[in-house]
Amino acid sequence: MTSDPRAILKKIPGFHDANFTLTRAAGQSLNNELWRVSVGSRVWALRVAQAEDALGIDRGHETAASVAAADAGVSPAVVHEHGGVLLLDWIEGRTLSDADFAEEGVRRIARLLRAAHVRAPRGLPTLADRVEGMLARAVARGAQLPDGLESALERVRAAEPARAVLTHHDVWPNNVMDDGDRLWLVDWEFAGAGDGMFDLATVARTANLTAEGEDALLEEYGAPGASRRLAEARWSVGLFEGAWALAMHTVRGSDGPFDYVGHARQMFAELSNAPDSAPHEPHSSMIR
Repeated sequence: MTSDPRAILKKIPGFHDANFTLTRAAGQSLNNELWRVSVGSRVWALRVAQAEDALGIDRGHETAASVAAADAGVSPAVVHEHGGVLLLDWIEGRTLSDADFAEEGVRRIARLLRAAHVRAPRGLPTLADRVEGMLARAVARGAQLPDGLESALERVRAAEPARAVLTHHDVWPNNVMDDGDRLWLVDWEFAGAGDGMFDLATVARTANLTAEGEDALLEEYGAPGASRRLAEARWSVGLFEGAWALAMHTVRGSDGPFDYVGHARQMFAELSNAPDSAPHEPHSSMIR
């Protein structure tokens, strides 16, 4: 823990003299500290970015994405933001697990993503921008890149849609919450402007969906017949994951609980299995 959350809270308007209760929240992330803040019956989530940034996260972009997602009704409202600090409405519920990414759970997530994929705010990075930035940071710290990544990046850039939607780029179970009635998508630090298929592909990979399961996912999302786009997006998830893992390895090493460099090698190796080039499938139908 590197921050003083009480000092941070006292700098937020309305909290200087407030009698608040502050407790460490469950669901901590690799790049942020999360706190539960309450004043009487009112509750907020305080998220504080860690000072060390190996991934090129722009907190202004994160805020813009968080506000857009809240306006779409899929993420908690942003109450305050400043310099890596986000104060959000508190969502009382549980974080999903891998087991939730199956059967009816996948259909619920497809509906959540359909609502989330609104038109992207101006200035958000593309998927290729994100990957390129993480690779550049890894190289600056001495990482060696495998052959073929430049052509992989070119392929991702060539597939970028003309009319981009808000994409989360990190739809793993730990970033989806269930309040008992509905799902919420949280933690928008990797968000960007692109093809919403990337988010669906992350779900498909996590749930290890069969072709039949992918068809059901696309049907529920409202894009039946987009299997080629989904296959391309599943491939690009591997590129993103490999770049993320390599960047993390350069600052945290791989001797701890997670083998970042091993994960990067596995993800980059999978890039050789790129899907066949496919006829164009429309990208704009899900923009809302």
